[in-house]
Amino acid sequence: MTFGRLWRLARFDLDMLDELRRDSGATVPALFVAICSMLLYGVGGWLWWVRDDFSQAGDLFFKSVLIGTLFALVLWLVWLLVVYLVVLQVGRVMMPVDQLLRAAGFAATPLALGLFMVVPGVSLGVGVLALGGWLLFTQSAVERCSPRAGGAATLANLVGFGVWLVVMSLLALGEEPYVPGSFLVEVLSRGS
Repeated sequence: MTFGRLWRLARFDLDMLDELRRDSGATVPALFVAICSMLLYGVGGWLWWVRDDFSQAGDLFFKSVLIGTLFALVLWLVWLLVVYLVVLQVGRVMMPVDQLLRAAGFAATPLALGLFMVVPGVSLGVGVLALGGWLLFTQSAVERCSPRAGGAATLANLVGFGVWLVVMSLLALGEEPYVPGSFLVEVLSRGS
């Protein structure tokens, strides 16, 4: 059933997010999809690093793929919390958190495109495409979970994603590269 839903998402059948949000049995699969998508995004950045023969590739797998994915996951949950709070405060709409988690979990699927950051010449573009697809799919999930929120849903998602992006960027500035995927560009710009 999960693979069927993923196939529907791959065909841009975003109405499937409505079914997901109502299916209480889809919570664990949604978290699994989000975690796997974030891991693939991290692996893509690591493979790009290895392909271009930058230093510390072995150490970077642990820091970027494993720890970086954990940071990305926690910050994704913060993103969803921000969405919930902004929709509640600005849109005056109570959004079911479990429904948001299920729909947004499957909406993380475009991050898996990050695996293709290993392709020479388009690595950064693929990473940005994966993030943009994630933002758009999550927007669709938020709208389906709060249909009466109107513009507050867009504001909420943009603010939540902005928090995720800024904190991930700040993590890339630290001594260790605990960031996945395309955020490794910041590490390279510092000469690591």
